[in-house]
Amino acid sequence: MINQKNKKAFSMMTAIITIVIMATVTALIMNISSRTIKETTIQYQKEQASLLARSYTEQAILYAMHYKRDTTPPSCLERINATFGDPANLYTITTNLRYIGNDTLLAGCNTTIESWADDHTSSFNNTISVIIDVYVRYKDFDDPANRRITFHRRTLQKL
Repeated sequence: MINQKNKKAFSMMTAIITIVIMATVTALIMNISSRTIKETTIQYQKEQASLLARSYTEQAILYAMHYKRDTTPPSCLERINATFGDPANLYTITTNLRYIGNDTLLAGCNTTIESWADDHTSSFNNTISVIIDVYVRYKDFDDPANRRITFHRRTLQKL
């Protein structure tokens, strides 16, 4: 027959083992939850930077198309600076524009690249293209060193 004293000891051991298992499972769930939250935050910030880069690329194209290019400097739009968001989650956007095409169509631009074709009737010499580099800089929420992350997008657009 089982002694009453042994019965109580067995129940206490079962309770301790159950508590240890539950604590381990809880710690595992908390770890997975914190990792999921961190990855979601990183994904959100990167997606936001990507959308901002796309937006500011289209804004630069619009500005470049309607910017008056004449012989008085500065005759070409070369940079657009902006910020987006609240101070705790601030995105800094820098857009650089460089022009490619016929020198006579880009009079006064500092960033022209000479045409490779000698025939001035070719379609390349009668067009202007622009290289748009958009840099979106933001701070990672979970980085203890407060380093900034840069998202870069380059676009070549014919005007």
